[in-house]
Amino acid sequence: MSKFAVFKSLRRGDRATMARYSAVLGLQLGSFLPISFIALMLPVVFREQGLPLSHFWVFAVPSAPAWLRPLWAPMVDRLGSPRLGMRKSWFLPCTIFGAVAYLLLAQLEPVPDNLAIIIAALTVTSTIMTTQDIAIDGYMIENITEQERPQAAAALDICRNVAMFIAWGVLVIIYSKVGWNVAVSTAAVLLVLFSVPAIVRQEPPRPASADSRPSLRRLLARPDAQRVLVLCLIIGFAGGLLVALYPTMLVDKGFSATEVALIAGPATLLGTVIGATLTARFMRRYGDRKTLAASVLIVLLAFLPLAWLGAQDTPSVLIVFLITLNALALPSFLDVGFQAVRLKWTSRTQAGTEYTTQVVLTRAGFSIAAAVAGPLAAAVGWSTYFLIAGPTVSLAAAFLWWQFPAVERLVAARERGQLDQELQDSCEQPTRVRAQSGRSAAQGAWSG
Repeated sequence: MSKFAVFKSLRRGDRATMARYSAVLGLQLGSFLPISFIALMLPVVFREQGLPLSHFWVFAVPSAPAWLRPLWAPMVDRLGSPRLGMRKSWFLPCTIFGAVAYLLLAQLEPVPDNLAIIIAALTVTSTIMTTQDIAIDGYMIENITEQERPQAAAALDICRNVAMFIAWGVLVIIYSKVGWNVAVSTAAVLLVLFSVPAIVRQEPPRPASADSRPSLRRLLARPDAQRVLVLCLIIGFAGGLLVALYPTMLVDKGFSATEVALIAGPATLLGTVIGATLTARFMRRYGDRKTLAASVLIVLLAFLPLAWLGAQDTPSVLIVFLITLNALALPSFLDVGFQAVRLKWTSRTQAGTEYTTQVVLTRAGFSIAAAVAGPLAAAVGWSTYFLIAGPTVSLAAAFLWWQFPAVERLVAARERGQLDQELQDSCEQPTRVRAQSGRSAAQGAWSG
């Protein structure tokens, strides 16, 4: 496939490719939208009402149930209706159920007296949506080809940040004008609407390499999977150090929730489009490992302006916009680069189980960062916090670069083993058929 064959095919009107990408990106966008609004907005709203930074660990609680979803991911990989679609059998009812849960959550106003019940409701809702995420992860892996990895990783990163743009640029304004109820209800409706392309699309058959008996235990026993999961935890933690508290810092600098939304929404979308596009082009030209090597230094250029901003008392809107833009564009070399290599490293034998386990470890790292970032920022101040966080993220990128060749070798060995097994199975199949035919003939002769 040529350098930008995916996008060229879309321009030519390749309906099959367009339908495939609309389905994959729509599912990602729909599932991420409510979470991005609630997860990013809730800390800002409660900070405005005086919640101390030392209590911000409570916002990590709703993500805890999602850490357990690999336990039932093999069931999602294994069960489903071939007629409806193995993945659609799960994400269709879960999407509807999740939308109803968010509509119920919309009835709870975000005030301090409701904090405990909101966290509890979010935890239940998160538990409901984890099965949907497993099916979406498997669907994504099975619908993206090897040649499409850089563009697909960039598109997925842009898609997630489009969700953030809608959350901060649309839903927050709705919240400021008409309230929490309408904003969360709108997010629930958008969850369903963005899922429509995947719901109406006929799902392709399961890949021939799919495991009929997926197992989390066998996944965790694989050397390549072990290394990738450790990397997911580390990179997730690094990402959390940047994202978790940045909106909160802007509130401390005197910006209201609406002002934060109006600044962060456009800056997030523009920065992601620029960063993801540049990263995809860089990967296609220079390869995966050089992209990861470049990210080691590039992420420092994202954190240094944040440290300077943390020392300012009343920064202007323009300065905040430009620093936010920079902080979203430059880390794309690490975020999109890691996303692309994960798409390559994930085995399609049990795609949902493997990729969702990677996501869980990444989010676990993010949640750990969110839990420790608040107390650290409260202890050392915003400027020092980002001076500590920047080199930490750079070290995480360096570790990923160092581990890359070893993981590549392990993945290549795994794929050779799977290919040998498939060839062996294909050779043994005729023998089993002949043996079964011989037994049937003998039984028929005996009966006669």
